[in-house]
Amino acid sequence: MRGEEKAKWKIRRKEDEYTMKIRIPEYKWRIFAVTSLANMTSAFALNSINLAMPVMAAEFGVSMGAISWLSLVYSFIPSCILLIFGRLADLYGYKRQFIGGFIVFGTASLLLPLLSNSLGTLIFFRCLQAFGYGMMISITQAMCNRSFPPEERGKALGINSVSVSVGLAIGPTIGGMLMTHFSWRSIFYFNIPFCILGIVMSVIVLKKDEPYTGHSRRMDWLGSFFFALFIGFLAVTINFSAEWGFSSPRFIGCLAVSLGALALFIFRESRVDMPLMELGFFRSRVFTLANIACIFSYVIQQMTTFLVPFFLMNILLVSKADTGLIMLATPLSMMLLSPVGGRMADAYGSRRPALMGLSLIALGCVLMSLLTLETGLAYMVIVLLCYGVGNSLSVAAINTAIYSSVPREHSGVVSGMVATMRNLGQGLGVAFGGAIMALRQSYYSTAGLAPDNRVYLLAQRDVFYFGLGIVAVSICCMLMIPIEKK
Repeated sequence: MRGEEKAKWKIRRKEDEYTMKIRIPEYKWRIFAVTSLANMTSAFALNSINLAMPVMAAEFGVSMGAISWLSLVYSFIPSCILLIFGRLADLYGYKRQFIGGFIVFGTASLLLPLLSNSLGTLIFFRCLQAFGYGMMISITQAMCNRSFPPEERGKALGINSVSVSVGLAIGPTIGGMLMTHFSWRSIFYFNIPFCILGIVMSVIVLKKDEPYTGHSRRMDWLGSFFFALFIGFLAVTINFSAEWGFSSPRFIGCLAVSLGALALFIFRESRVDMPLMELGFFRSRVFTLANIACIFSYVIQQMTTFLVPFFLMNILLVSKADTGLIMLATPLSMMLLSPVGGRMADAYGSRRPALMGLSLIALGCVLMSLLTLETGLAYMVIVLLCYGVGNSLSVAAINTAIYSSVPREHSGVVSGMVATMRNLGQGLGVAFGGAIMALRQSYYSTAGLAPDNRVYLLAQRDVFYFGLGIVAVSICCMLMIPIEKK
């Protein structure tokens, strides 16, 4: 009897193994589809309003610094919550959180254009949209990382980046078309069908959440509060630095609160059993240096995306529709070449493609610093292609280095950390870009330079000199990462 049961068990095991060989490849591409939709939708919402911000600033009668809060909160709010939701997903499951993210994001996209009759109300609903974005994006890379085997991780993360590039690509183009024929409010309505599709796909595709089997389900809410306080006051400090001045009590006070909250966060995380952020990961030189390179590369990426529409529309007097087509150069090249960066990371290690990509981004900063009133549109396309190709090679490679340096069971936490670095970098890019532009324009104006366009170009040049220094730091970080043996 025992022999017969053992034989049946062996047959059943072989059948299960055969079934899994069929189902796993099928399931991992289903995961790719639903996470790609989330990436595309959130990336579209990030980039589509860049062309609208000059129009919205004029409609609400506010400055470029004030309207930039629409980009800032969309980057900084997720930065405050990504670690939290990455940890919650590890504890309570991915499916419910992913569906909840689509629901919150879609609801905010509906209410924002309907109820926003002032800049304050608009920023409030943009914060709600950012909250839903954080719920989804905190776990997209973790879901892909868990679904693909280690030897395909770079390719998977590279392909996953394509969906972000698609969203970034269609953002300015479709945003410009919608603004030409309708108004800026139509840009937000455009998100709603994708959110409905995302909810349906998540319900059908994602597996039922498995219960957490670790020794504790406790969440470090105090650490979460300290981290959110650090990010929030850092955003305020940078964005108002030009208005307040570096020696003002408000600037010094906000900076002190931000740094104090960071110190309390580190102190708290080093002493709790279930930390929000695994500080032990930073003992790995690869993990630490790759994260620094990650955040700095996104600073440059979003700083460029934020400033170029203002230059094209206000200085070169390019139409909204044509500006959208020109801005297409960066995300379109990323969409086509991101899988190449992932495959290069799998084949040669992360260091080589990352250095190649960061070098192209540095070239883009140099070319941006040389812009004049006579700059042609072909020149702008070439500059944006440098950023696109550079990001396509570096992003997947840097992410592969980060994920390869930590245990796979911490995928949710690491995904939240990577997404936090990305959003923090994007938020800092907008904040630094706006603050440096305001400071340098004020300096050149008081120096007696005229006309205003000349002042703007000099200030913009200084912004990209700063960007060049940031890229240099990223390159140094990647040079210090050991070469992987393949």
